[in-house]
Amino acid sequence: MSDLMKNAFRAQCQCGQLSVSFTQAPVAQLVCHCRDCQAISGLPYTNIAFFKTEEQCAQGQFDPIDMTGGSGKPKQYRRCSQCNGFLYATVDVLTGLLGVAADKLEPPFEFNPMAHVWTSEKAPEVEIPSGVFQFPKAPPFRPGKKVGTAAT
Repeated sequence: MSDLMKNAFRAQCQCGQLSVSFTQAPVAQLVCHCRDCQAISGLPYTNIAFFKTEEQCAQGQFDPIDMTGGSGKPKQYRRCSQCNGFLYATVDVLTGLLGVAADKLEPPFEFNPMAHVWTSEKAPEVEIPSGVFQFPKAPPFRPGKKVGTAAT
């Protein structure tokens, strides 16, 4: 059995050429409304699960898309070199984490977001459920720490 098959959480692009898997559960799950995620995904927001990079096993070829995040630090989106599907990203301000497109994660993964981030760039047609943590920009937390307080 390959390392990829032993891992508990696996995601792949639409054509299956690019995949990434992890041995441990994500440390954070967020809904991102930033314009970069909108442009990369083609959707009004992106559901992202953040995993520790040291627990990953990646296979396949990707095309990197380098950008500067809202923090002013670099981030890199990675798309499949064949089907062009966005699969994961690295964000320098989140050292040691890999953000995976949650809709590409295979069962038994279930997306359960901690918060909505970059709501200042939210598409007008998107409604965020009441009582959910919301941040107009990046959230004020680091992995392993609780998210702040809910927005009113």
